[in-house]
Amino acid sequence: MMKKTLAAVAVLSAFVGSAFAGEVTIYGRVGTGLLLQDQEGTTFAGEKVVDQTKWGMDAGVTTTNRIGLKGSEQISDDLEVGFVLETKLITDTGTAFDGGFNRESLIYAKTNYGSFYAGRVGSMWSDGGSTNFWASNYVAGGTGGGGYSVQGIGLMVNEMAREANRISYVSPTFAGFTLYGEYSFGNKTDVQENTSRNERPAALGLKYANGNFGSGLVVTYRNEASFGTYATNGGDPEDEFTVNLGVNYNAGFANFKLAGQYFTGANSIGNVTGTLDDIDASISGYDDLKGYSFVAGADIPAWGGSWTVSVAYTDGEDDAEGATDEFTGFNIGAMYTYPLSKQTLIKAGAGYLKTEAERTGAAHKAEFESIDAWVGIVQYF
Repeated sequence: MMKKTLAAVAVLSAFVGSAFAGEVTIYGRVGTGLLLQDQEGTTFAGEKVVDQTKWGMDAGVTTTNRIGLKGSEQISDDLEVGFVLETKLITDTGTAFDGGFNRESLIYAKTNYGSFYAGRVGSMWSDGGSTNFWASNYVAGGTGGGGYSVQGIGLMVNEMAREANRISYVSPTFAGFTLYGEYSFGNKTDVQENTSRNERPAALGLKYANGNFGSGLVVTYRNEASFGTYATNGGDPEDEFTVNLGVNYNAGFANFKLAGQYFTGANSIGNVTGTLDDIDASISGYDDLKGYSFVAGADIPAWGGSWTVSVAYTDGEDDAEGATDEFTGFNIGAMYTYPLSKQTLIKAGAGYLKTEAERTGAAHKAEFESIDAWVGIVQYF
């Protein structure tokens, strides 16, 4: 770990030294806060295995901390070439460069025909990265903060992952429409790319913006590994497919957002299967989850800052032959953001999460509940 850290610092120092000679920018955000959680969890057997109240420092309570380098060169009037290198920070422990530039590591070219990206690139579905547009515009709270308080995307099949060996395209905007496309040749480094040994996610997206109204559609497809060490479900996996539709409308006194998702062939449903698997180990190993999710909410200016409120719901089931597991999830939360300056924000939030699963023949439902409250500070640079 020490060697990795020293090597990363050396690379960073080299870029810093050249920052004064070229168009290179160091950027990031650093924040932390205090998180209070009261949680209960019960297995299918009716055994209460979680019953706790805990609080402490949480580095991700306000945002995902990061540091990055970006630079560009204007080659001609219709060609700009640049790069992005970004890594995650964990401020409460000081961990950095764990896995290198694991958030993004890419080179891009912007032309009159659109922008092209290659490397480790974020998803258009997410609200982080160079090509994102969906969750950031239509899901109240985006990736959220503070445990499970404002976590609308946590009740969806999550497609926000950054993928290695990805190529992405963003078209010029015409009559309010922008087209997005992405494809990954595979995330594994020890097997040949673009083969059945690798999972190969792909997506198409369309964004529309007209004044105060906006909408966006993203269709994702994940061709799961079906051969070799990384094959799932005995080498015959169900490939994942999602349809994601969102709208927003800024009425001045509030920016309203509504997002919905249909999914099939999924292996997990965000916080739903995640929290239930933590309390009952039999809630895992899925390959054909099917269902829908929605998130409704708004950003509301108030008292010099802004409230974000949201409510989310998920309904899903295991669609594999002979399976009987059914899932529901519910989340409601609110978050307030107050700017101390253009770079420094105070954030606070609270929320409630309930997830449960039913299984034919089980004595009880498997259930998880969490009440969260948090406050923190984040500084952008």
